[in-house]
Amino acid sequence: MKSKSQETNQKRVFLKSYPKFWHIEKVVKALKLSENSNLQVSIIGKFNEENLSDAKELAAVEDDMETQCKAMFTHPIDFGILSNPEIGIIFITGFLVSMFLQEIELKKIGTMLTGPYGIFRGLGIDQESTTFYLKSLHHGNYLIIVRGFENELKQLEDILKKHKIRTLF
Repeated sequence: MKSKSQETNQKRVFLKSYPKFWHIEKVVKALKLSENSNLQVSIIGKFNEENLSDAKELAAVEDDMETQCKAMFTHPIDFGILSNPEIGIIFITGFLVSMFLQEIELKKIGTMLTGPYGIFRGLGIDQESTTFYLKSLHHGNYLIIVRGFENELKQLEDILKKHKIRTLF
């Protein structure tokens, strides 16, 4: 008896870094032009704590960012905020929120020193890219992570090129 091997179509990750939040908004608008409603999207950014004088001001900035993120999507998305010792106070939207907020021994994975690194590596992002993008986040850039099948991500990249939305990093 012969066995048949079946090749599975695995999901891939599109990960890019942008210095301004409006760049992320342009990418999300391009995603809406895509006919792929199966794409999973997450955005990660760091709050600039140096410009915030007190907890009340930080809470207002956090609320504003949550409102901005949720307004970009037609469907409700998850939103989370946590403090990572390496990066600082970060926000996460979309499909990665549950991973970052997952607890191990009463500690959220995203708050652990190597937590974000482990999450990115678990998504299949190579070591060099993971290190590069986490440094980019630490320096204040925003990350957009889109997960989907190869053909869906290719269509997204084509739309970004067509609309001249540069992928900076």
